[in-house]
Amino acid sequence: MRKLIIGSLGVVVVLVLAELGTAAYTEHRISRALRASAELSADPDVVIHGFPFLLQAARGEFHGIEIRADRVETDIAGRVTIEANLEDVTLEPEAWYVRRTDALHARELEGRIVMHQIELGEFFDIPDLRITPLPTGVIDAFGTATPTTIARFRPVLLTASFPDLGITEAVNVEARLRLAGTQLHIDPLRYYTGRDGSWENPVPEELHEEVLRSFSITIDVQEVPFGLAPAVAFPQGGRLVVEGSGENVSLELLKRNAFGEGGGQ
Repeated sequence: MRKLIIGSLGVVVVLVLAELGTAAYTEHRISRALRASAELSADPDVVIHGFPFLLQAARGEFHGIEIRADRVETDIAGRVTIEANLEDVTLEPEAWYVRRTDALHARELEGRIVMHQIELGEFFDIPDLRITPLPTGVIDAFGTATPTTIARFRPVLLTASFPDLGITEAVNVEARLRLAGTQLHIDPLRYYTGRDGSWENPVPEELHEEVLRSFSITIDVQEVPFGLAPAVAFPQGGRLVVEGSGENVSLELLKRNAFGEGGGQ
């Protein structure tokens, strides 16, 4: 009985090691292929979901794959994070182990570009820019805020100082995110004085318009990962996220700045 138990445990250990090893190898192969194709400075993170992995690999069908690359240099917003979530992925084992990721298909694909406040500030010459989502009840620049309006015009609070103009205290401005086609607009609306009006505006009156305009930013997000069209933009903590999605997408290797182009079937 003891030998049987030890033998069974040994089989379990071998299976677990095979499971982990095969998953790690497949994730590594995908990551290396993406890095080479996209000319990234480091391997992107690749996580394949689902259990058991060996059964998924044998079938060439995976529950989901997550891809993430940090600090990707772009000419639209400085360094960004690029992410993609793929669901119900089909990968032909023969094609994958002989060639590269040409034969990769996803029933659902969600891609996003994440722009961080520090990098955005540096890129647009607002070194200490901070971005904070505003509750829909705080901002009333568009009148009555309906869910549809908020979905199109996301309210944010922008904070920065302008030492070159002699303004070393934090300046707070209400703004909205507006996605028009591939253009992401950050439109400053007015100075924000807090919910109770207690925040003082440190900007001299003669500089009001100049400083307010300094918060205006336009970013041409031509596409999000795998060539998807930008569909929605929203603030997330100190980040701005532009997201797109697609169904029944055939994927090629990821390409520079957009994680590649994909075509809907």
